[in-house]
Amino acid sequence: MIQTSRLFVLQIIMVVILSVLAVRLYNVQLIENDSQRYGNNLEISTTRYVLAQPRRGEILANDGRTLLAESVPIFSLAVLPDRLPSAIAEPERRNQVLGRVVQIAEMTSTITISPMHVLDQQPALHEALTRVVGEPWLSPVPTEPPPINTLYQPLTDSLKVQIAPDRILEAVDLTRTYSDVLSLENPVEPIIRNSNARRYETVIIKEDIPHELTLAVRENSAHLPGVVVVDGYKRLYPQSGSVQSLSHFLGYVGRVNQCELVMENPSESWLAGLLDVVSHAPSCGVLRKQATSSIAGIPLYQREDRIGKDGLEGSYEVELRGELGVKTLLVDALDRPVSDERVMRPVRNGNNLILTIDLTFQQQVETVMRRWLAESERRRQESPEPHKQKYPSITNGAAVVFDVRDGRILAMTSFPTYDNNIWVDPERSNELIPLLSPADEEAWKELIRLATLTNRTIAGLYPPGSSFKQFVGSIALHHQVVNRDTKLRDPGLIVLQERGGQQFVLPNSTRVDNGEIDIVTALKVSSNVFFASIAGGNDQASNLRESDYRIEGMGIDRLSEGLQWFGFGQPTGVRLPGETRGLIPTPTWKAHNLRGEPWTTGDTYNMSIGQGYVQTTPLQLAMSTASVANGGTLYLPQMVQQITSSSGDVVADFQAQTIGHVPIDPAHLAVMREGMRLSVTEGANVAARPDCSGLNIAGKTGTAEFGPIIEREDGSQTRRSHSWFVGFAPYEDPQIAVVVLLEGTGDLNDGSSTLAVPAVTQIMQQYFGVSTPEEIPEDCPKLPE
Repeated sequence: MIQTSRLFVLQIIMVVILSVLAVRLYNVQLIENDSQRYGNNLEISTTRYVLAQPRRGEILANDGRTLLAESVPIFSLAVLPDRLPSAIAEPERRNQVLGRVVQIAEMTSTITISPMHVLDQQPALHEALTRVVGEPWLSPVPTEPPPINTLYQPLTDSLKVQIAPDRILEAVDLTRTYSDVLSLENPVEPIIRNSNARRYETVIIKEDIPHELTLAVRENSAHLPGVVVVDGYKRLYPQSGSVQSLSHFLGYVGRVNQCELVMENPSESWLAGLLDVVSHAPSCGVLRKQATSSIAGIPLYQREDRIGKDGLEGSYEVELRGELGVKTLLVDALDRPVSDERVMRPVRNGNNLILTIDLTFQQQVETVMRRWLAESERRRQESPEPHKQKYPSITNGAAVVFDVRDGRILAMTSFPTYDNNIWVDPERSNELIPLLSPADEEAWKELIRLATLTNRTIAGLYPPGSSFKQFVGSIALHHQVVNRDTKLRDPGLIVLQERGGQQFVLPNSTRVDNGEIDIVTALKVSSNVFFASIAGGNDQASNLRESDYRIEGMGIDRLSEGLQWFGFGQPTGVRLPGETRGLIPTPTWKAHNLRGEPWTTGDTYNMSIGQGYVQTTPLQLAMSTASVANGGTLYLPQMVQQITSSSGDVVADFQAQTIGHVPIDPAHLAVMREGMRLSVTEGANVAARPDCSGLNIAGKTGTAEFGPIIEREDGSQTRRSHSWFVGFAPYEDPQIAVVVLLEGTGDLNDGSSTLAVPAVTQIMQQYFGVSTPEEIPEDCPKLPE
């Protein structure tokens, strides 16, 4: 035991020694400036590193011309800390230089007067401060703390006074004259101090300064040592203001944080990387870091850099960023160049992304979704049932348009939408406050409900309801639980006596006795009883006749395995951050998550109709529906059709990628397509009928219950529900699959059939360029334009 303790102590000592050596080496190589190392010997020259920032690549629509994200050149005011006058050797000159920086950047400074009573003893000081600050500036000390941003803030025996940018140089002179009682706090100093900039790094003071200021700084560089103007770029999303649904998948950029610097910048050695990761673990958690060499110890990311934070900006960061350029320059001890610049690594601008998204079609999909969300909200407000009027406002939904032939995502919308320019425009940063830090508890609840920044198509988890049934049916056909012609009785509900003696009752959405039906008819009428029977069996049902045909059903193991064949319960692999796996529950999952509760036949029944514990994302439903439409191929969802260099050369072209083949006979999938077709041509989904829509659509609705039990006015109980419709077209030669989700609308006059179905229909009409026939039957709904 003692020997083990000594070994542990020895290991700790070795780590400390190595850490000290590493820090000292870092200081010698990167931190100490030339005067510290060489003094003022003009014959000594040293190497300066001049960095050239790459221009971030652009993101374009599928036409290769329409900009969705662009890098606009800007000029930024910056300082090189080791070229500024020394705070020790030349404090007055430093204050003058930084004072001019404050003027240019239009920053507010602060003078501290201590002790405060000196103002009564020195009238000249009071008068001088009045000239600098303005009249009136001093009032009696208030009995209560002043509000934020007041002119002054009284302290114990001192007073802070704010100085306008245009009076800063006068304030510098005044503090020099009255240095015993006045101290000037220049706002540039903490920026420099907190930056921890390396010797070759500039510290940005203000971005995007006007061109005339740029010229003025450069023309007066002799009087502004250490002050520079650097070329840079700001990110803009020129279409996101008018087509806000772009924002979720485009993402945004932001200033790189400390954790990202640790993770993205490679280490020179395994040990250095380990120390870096361990030292940042308390604030950053577990990080992965590469140990690769860099040029002269210069990291890939500097402290002022921007990095992709979300969406395509984040997931394609490597392609979009480009590569930092590095030049070397020999300078003498006075920092004067003594050689020409030498390129160590040329700057390489970022690559461009050309998406699969057609901007016009994306906007059309967004418009359709807004239309049907608004109609849903109107129904809620005007509902004759008071409990529905108390529902939260209808604002949330999602839509995905998916090419069934190759996996291209043709449109993607998540509601509520927002304009991602609020992340990159400093003047709009206040718009982030309600999205990130609401003012009160009610605002927090609304923030959670709306989840505006969440891309619901990949991160929203929902019960799919009856839109699940075509997958359950195809699995049952595969396992020969039933065949195309097998008929089961559907009396409108199924009653089961569970093992514990409890009675489980599963009704159809409307308690209609459908009689004996086959699997195609069951899909057409959306029979809960039929699909529960093929999943969990009807052999134990207590409400069937002796003569009714009974089966054991697939059972949970075969059902859950088959659903995973279609991609449920696992990421689709789309290259977007934040995708969730969904959930296909199993007995093991339930026992682990619900304190050992056993799996019941009722659980299998619920799962077969897309209820219970099962959860999916809209994109998963789109991908799986596409596999039913195309005969069983699961395509990787993709949003980038081409990557080009900054000079326009093609770097990579879109290639369809299969992530699997559903191991089910295509003939079984064809049976499910037939049922989906009949649900449109002969079922309740009237808006999608050929004579109403002008299209040959096949699809399946879903009304998925969620949330707590609600008491109706008549004393009965219900739950809220979502509206789904998943469809593909044309039926004979499928090209696209469309999924629409309208949250909380399922019980608003059969929302699935009268809200989600017409939404999908109008999206398909826009895609195929088809209008509603001029003469339509009387039972066709008139869709709003």
